[in-house]
Amino acid sequence: MDKQKVVNQKLESFMRRNLPSAEYQRIRCYERCVVDKSMKLALLTSKNLIITDSPPRTILYTLPLIEFLSLSLVQDLPDFLHGDERFKSQHLSLKFRHETGHKSESPLSESSGSYVSASSDGDASSERLSPSKSKKHLSASYSSLSSTSWHGTLPSPRSQRPLRLITSLDETASRLDRLNLSDSGSSVSSQGATTATADLDLFLLTDSTLFYQLLQAASLNEKIAGTKELKSPVNGDTKPKRKKSMVRGQLYNQLSADIQSNKSLEKRFYLVQELSTAASNDMNIKKYFWKDLDLCTALVEDLGKYRLGTGENNRADEIEYLIQLESCLSEMFRESEHLSQRAHLLTANSFVVLRLLLENISSAPSLPTHLTSDAEVEDLCTELLDTTTKLLFEVLLAVSEHPTFGTELSVSRVVSFLEPCFSTFGPVYSSMIERGLFLISRTGAASTTLLLYCVFYVVEVLCRNSAVCRRLLISSHLEDIRYYCANPELKIARFSPLQGLTIERVQKLLQIIS
Repeated sequence: MDKQKVVNQKLESFMRRNLPSAEYQRIRCYERCVVDKSMKLALLTSKNLIITDSPPRTILYTLPLIEFLSLSLVQDLPDFLHGDERFKSQHLSLKFRHETGHKSESPLSESSGSYVSASSDGDASSERLSPSKSKKHLSASYSSLSSTSWHGTLPSPRSQRPLRLITSLDETASRLDRLNLSDSGSSVSSQGATTATADLDLFLLTDSTLFYQLLQAASLNEKIAGTKELKSPVNGDTKPKRKKSMVRGQLYNQLSADIQSNKSLEKRFYLVQELSTAASNDMNIKKYFWKDLDLCTALVEDLGKYRLGTGENNRADEIEYLIQLESCLSEMFRESEHLSQRAHLLTANSFVVLRLLLENISSAPSLPTHLTSDAEVEDLCTELLDTTTKLLFEVLLAVSEHPTFGTELSVSRVVSFLEPCFSTFGPVYSSMIERGLFLISRTGAASTTLLLYCVFYVVEVLCRNSAVCRRLLISSHLEDIRYYCANPELKIARFSPLQGLTIERVQKLLQIIS
């Protein structure tokens, strides 16, 4: 049997025995690597980078991705490798934050072999074998949509508009206290614990792996999840009960069929909300969705239909449904970078889904004259602008930084679909810029950091890749951006996991227009 296959089988068996079930289900990839000039195995999950010995006997270190400060790919030829491995290796340089308590220890000391995790209520635990207002519209009972619901697996509905998609972060406290710190720098937190930075050089032994891209994406995902939790912690147990995959697949198929067949706006709203909630709790739902061209197309078509307005429903209800639709689609993109079916669906039939999605979010919702000064509708339109920004952020992230699995997804492709719609997209892009300037003027507001990051990511990427967007920004917003974005490090919430990345985006934008 091939030596690599033997290693893979041993690692799979080791992971099943030593990782918590939830962590095992969220494994992204693994590769052979060299750390400190000795052979190791690197395992990436959605929350941690785990290093084991080779062959795997012990979990040596567990690095929470939310603590990563920087990650870079170094172009060099390590002198301790020879032959093909030397030329095909990938050198990953990692810098991460580390809370050490009151002890000074060495940066990557071997762990005892147990996997340290956190319980859902935030208390640390260790396993031996595991290293906005009141809703005025769409107010029908959630439980009335019963035949296909995920009842028993999902949190109960809330009385407020159920639109806040918050991915629960199972662990918010750093678990690097069992690693040692290097002398890269240190500070003392408000709790008295020493916070330091440590470095790790990891050499992958192949150049044909997606490990680096998936590691980048997973680290950003954890920072986004951590920022969401700072904004609005999840109360109660939101973890789904375990279901057999066959039952889960049947439930998904029934829900998909009901969404496509139901013509009632009210029922579609709650069914889409149910789909979104299920996806936020179960990665398998995203796998099913990105294989389901019919449902994906139906939801994307609804974006265009209800942006124009049907004249058959309360307009505020239709805008609220648009908000729910965009939140659901954003959730489907979130943390699905490792799913090849996502890239293949978006590029199927000459990019028909991607093209339609971008066209349908490239305009503001049309409003009857008598609603243009309605305060509630105005608030809903602002919220819709925010969800549109987040959805466009997810699309741009998917085509620019995530694996594309051999497809032709790219930022230039997205730009080529948006620029022909610029007569309608230009005002939306301008509104995004104004929204970002408003948010950054609220110095240090932690609750808006995620949205602020999404805004400046979208504005900067489009400004850099689209001459039309750049001309609009320079002609209409240049002086305001220079004024409000000066010294961004003083205006972005200091303790947000996204602080550094948001500052970086703002600085990149300033460089483009300077």
